[in-house]
Amino acid sequence: MVQQRTVRSLRWKLKDDVDVNERSGIYFLRTSIRESEKILWNAYNTIREVESTIRCLKSDLDLRPIYHKKDESSLVHLNLGLLAYWVVNTIRYQLKRNTVLAGTVNNGNEPQDNFIHDEWREIVRTMNTQKAVTTMVQNKKNEVIILRQCTAPNEKVKRIYDKLAYRQYPFKKKKFIVHKSIFEKMQLNDIQQLYIQ
Repeated sequence: MVQQRTVRSLRWKLKDDVDVNERSGIYFLRTSIRESEKILWNAYNTIREVESTIRCLKSDLDLRPIYHKKDESSLVHLNLGLLAYWVVNTIRYQLKRNTVLAGTVNNGNEPQDNFIHDEWREIVRTMNTQKAVTTMVQNKKNEVIILRQCTAPNEKVKRIYDKLAYRQYPFKKKKFIVHKSIFEKMQLNDIQQLYIQ
């Protein structure tokens, strides 16, 4: 049976012969768990992963500070942040541990360097290299031709798509023909609705 103890006080003394700045930046964790080093290392990496993702979400999603004045709005804000964390964590987990490799099942024989261990910010930056392009031209018949297509993914983006078993082009090329008089009356939202259909 493990005996529970409570810390009631904490004292420390700086040594005169030690340069404090020399040791700055050390992240020291101490535990009473008497398990193997591998279990402790995995627990440490899990904590590091959660901290890294939440730090990223705070900046990318403006999760904090919360500017809402009503409790309901603050709760919605935090719930959306938590949902975003789950999505991010799921994608990163799949990129690190995914068993799908080029349409075949990996039996655990895949080398570790084939896994993607990038931080979320780097994954977003990499995926932002593939763009959706809209081109509009007018022909002699007074028709406006709208073309919507994706740029070709680079090798890093292809690798992420392959690991997640996604298509390399999120949508196929779309073409719309609208008469100029109708096009001039259309708002941006109307044009975006064409892409969804």
